[in-house]
Amino acid sequence: MSVKGITPGRAYRAYRFPQRSGGRMSRRVSAVRPVRAFAGVLTAVLLSGVAFVGVAVAATIGYFAADLPAAHDLATVPIPLATHIYDRTGEHLLYTLADERRELVSLSAVPDKMQEATVSIEDKTFWTNPGVDIAGIVRAVQANNASGRITQGGSTITQQLIKTRLLGDDPTFTRKIKEAILAVEATRTFSKQQILEMYFNQIYYGNQAYGLKAAAATYFGVADLSQLTLGQMALLAGLPQAPSEYDPIQNMPAALARRAQVLDAMADNGYITQTEADATKTEKVTVSPATTSLYAPHFTFRVREQLINELGEKGAYRGGYTVYSTLDWNMQQLAEKEVKDHVDALKGNNVNNAALITMDPTTGEVLAYVGSYDYYMHTAKVQGDYDHAGIALRQPGSTFKLFTYLTGMLKAGMTASTRLYDIQFTMPDGSGKAYSPKDATKEQHGPVTIRQALRESLNLPALMVTRTVGVDAIIDTVHQLGINRDWDRSRLGLSFGIGAGEMRLIDMASAYQVIANLGVRVEPTMIYKIVDPTGKVVKDYSKPDGKRVLDQRYAWVMDDILKDNTNPQGSFVFGPWTNIGRPAALKTGTTDNLQDVLAIGFTPQRLTAIWMGNSDNSEMVGISSALGPGVLWRDYMKTVVGGLPVVWYDRPAGIVDKVVCVNPALLGGNGSGDLPGPGCPASFRFTEHYVEGTEPKNNDSAFYTSCGIRLIAPFADWQRDYNAWAAGAVSGAYSYGRFSWNICGFAPRPLSPSGSPSPSNGPSGPPASSQPPQPTRPPQPTRRP
Repeated sequence: MSVKGITPGRAYRAYRFPQRSGGRMSRRVSAVRPVRAFAGVLTAVLLSGVAFVGVAVAATIGYFAADLPAAHDLATVPIPLATHIYDRTGEHLLYTLADERRELVSLSAVPDKMQEATVSIEDKTFWTNPGVDIAGIVRAVQANNASGRITQGGSTITQQLIKTRLLGDDPTFTRKIKEAILAVEATRTFSKQQILEMYFNQIYYGNQAYGLKAAAATYFGVADLSQLTLGQMALLAGLPQAPSEYDPIQNMPAALARRAQVLDAMADNGYITQTEADATKTEKVTVSPATTSLYAPHFTFRVREQLINELGEKGAYRGGYTVYSTLDWNMQQLAEKEVKDHVDALKGNNVNNAALITMDPTTGEVLAYVGSYDYYMHTAKVQGDYDHAGIALRQPGSTFKLFTYLTGMLKAGMTASTRLYDIQFTMPDGSGKAYSPKDATKEQHGPVTIRQALRESLNLPALMVTRTVGVDAIIDTVHQLGINRDWDRSRLGLSFGIGAGEMRLIDMASAYQVIANLGVRVEPTMIYKIVDPTGKVVKDYSKPDGKRVLDQRYAWVMDDILKDNTNPQGSFVFGPWTNIGRPAALKTGTTDNLQDVLAIGFTPQRLTAIWMGNSDNSEMVGISSALGPGVLWRDYMKTVVGGLPVVWYDRPAGIVDKVVCVNPALLGGNGSGDLPGPGCPASFRFTEHYVEGTEPKNNDSAFYTSCGIRLIAPFADWQRDYNAWAAGAVSGAYSYGRFSWNICGFAPRPLSPSGSPSPSNGPSGPPASSQPPQPTRPPQPTRRP
């Protein structure tokens, strides 16, 4: 899949100052210059007097060497290396994690002129000295005294390496003595070529660039050192002495003056002619501020979070790993484009923000991840850098009903054809106030099945299930699906069952993944594999360790129910808007006051979860979950699965079919949900799927009686409200074309000659009992909201 003309977001962060303790910006220039000069003098005296005071010097060296690290530690002490995060192919760099930006380079890859420039300005006797240069120290002391400031340093390349890698930058006499001792030992332990290579990989060049290769990339955008010009090499060679003072980004004149010194030194040492040096001094130098690119920012930061959890912060930032993320580059670009296009189209409805997650439900790999409309937009309605996919807690609305109905199946023996009631009720909410919920359309559809209730996203049946099983049981189901999320249970009521409890979009997607993967949970991952600097794979997520947390038969039944929502012949509410040309499951959700709308749907190969809303919780207008995130889901998923085989889930063993009394018409669904009895309308026949052992065993003769439907509320304190609905239903107020029979205890009002109901004729027969008999499927013990 490719999307032409799409440019993903990219961020830049300028590194102008290194992260070094104490604010020291240069390698050699220090606030403690007198101490350093004094140390240099003492070191010179000490070393020059070896021939006269050998015994004393030996004793002194023995004293200082007592607690020194070993010289061979130069090769074993870990060098902080940058960690690079790529897309799943390794072709697109998303981000670099680094305390010190560094890329290792072999000496064979460093041009001879670069080596000569460095040796000329830093340590012209490097190839012959024993690790220290006594004459160089004396020259530095004399030059510094003459100028009244530090103009030269006496440390050799070997000493600089010892200082930066083993001893630190503490400007004391003791450290200088230890540095000299170790430099001599290092020269005996390693070849000059090895020391110079270590130096080029260790030394600081400013602007957070550690090592020569990082410096070439930072200042000139050059990855191949052989492409450096002589002028560029000379400029780089001059930086280590005082990286901040000679910073070409901040102080080009100083950098050019320092470059001229390097070129003159090269000429003095015979590496180039003076004519070449003078000509190179006129070479134009162009540098740009160092930057770190950032693509798919919200996703990348979640990768960083997972990486730190796996390796620790130090390992993540200093380990030099290559991280192949799970991101599908083309899918990410498509996701970013579709989110922006659909939000832009809905700005008139006060829709300003959105988030999207796509994952492979069989592996848990997150393939696309958009945390906001625009990472760089910072308005009240679009707090772009805030991750609305992985951090924001939002009410999931009706997408949460999946867990409520699944709990009914697991805890109360409910099935796809279990008869529920879409009838309004009023009851205390636990705080002394009345709770009187309604459906989004304010209608009341009477008896419905779970399948119908889900495909039409009705609230009242879900609340009936919530009261039947209890809030705690639903939370247990959420936990069973692998979501480590809890709520203050003392504040939860029946509305929890229809999505009043806040959740993160990534958690919703992760829970739906279990259903999409037939009951096997796979932890979501944003990392495919982690490779260390030697090429060894230290962590491989490509073979996920799935865990069965749900009987696959229940997952399959739920998949089959949710499939109705993308089928125009399965759901007249959602199907016309969300069909993607192949079987797919979907559930949408809308919260009170239109603050959040969601859509979560999947095929066996891909799952996508979408949220729309505003960061400041301002209300949207004239929008629905089908027309907002539902249409975005449709348009996006058509492309995402377009190249994949058209498949659906194989029917597992242990599923049985039964013909039950349910209206099979698109606008139907009402019925007993039991086996057809003598009172079931002849056209009410529907084949439903059941987990073996849960299929209905009895017919519906207790529901369809000689006087009509026997309407019995599931809870005694709801019966009064059910009676009120019944009175309206027989008068035609609540029929919606779905009811053609009487309700037990009520009879149709005879029509007056004008065709309108006669007001003098009230309901005939006794009212429904205030203490109704037990329903045909008694509810489990309930918890009050």
